[in-house]
Amino acid sequence: MKRLAILFLCVQAAFALSASEAMEKSKAWFKSSKAWSFKFRAESFLAGEPSSNIQKGDLLVGDANRFRLSIPGITFISDGESLWQWNIEQKQVLIKAVADLESSLHPSELLFKYLNCKALSLKEESWKGKKSYVLKLSPEQYADQFAEMEVWLSDKDFSPVRLYTVDVMGNSTWYDVSEWKTLKNVDKEKFKFKSSPGVDEIDMR
Repeated sequence: MKRLAILFLCVQAAFALSASEAMEKSKAWFKSSKAWSFKFRAESFLAGEPSSNIQKGDLLVGDANRFRLSIPGITFISDGESLWQWNIEQKQVLIKAVADLESSLHPSELLFKYLNCKALSLKEESWKGKKSYVLKLSPEQYADQFAEMEVWLSDKDFSPVRLYTVDVMGNSTWYDVSEWKTLKNVDKEKFKFKSSPGVDEIDMR
């Protein structure tokens, strides 16, 4: 019996996953594709306030700063050089140069920041009935923005399913990610705004 117990512990140790290994597997998952699309739900809590603010949206991310972000009432489209801010209800489009924008405004920052962080620890949790790997991260890379960071990874392919951040003011946000699609090729026209009658375009470049 004692031998069986020792053997079980050895097998368990052999298959144990470290935090850094889980992070490397998640990085490898992203490197396997050139573009991704997904839906997200962000719930933010102001420090000391019981109520929360919820924002939902869809994001298509390509390479070279190309993306298409849709949230209620507004769509942001970037071809890597120009950014179109389409205010749908106002029937107005503001056109800006991507080079003039702060990197923090890029919507992929929502998702990819954790990849630049050091994974400190790993634990297993259940999320929507499925096992997830929860990585506690060092916020040192973004010390001017965050006091705490963690990411929840799918145990199947190590794609992110949840992210949690606490900023330096104590405000916290949960980002839930769903309907992941990895894409090999995306029509470049999806990253450009198509003019339509009745929509006023204001070029600010």
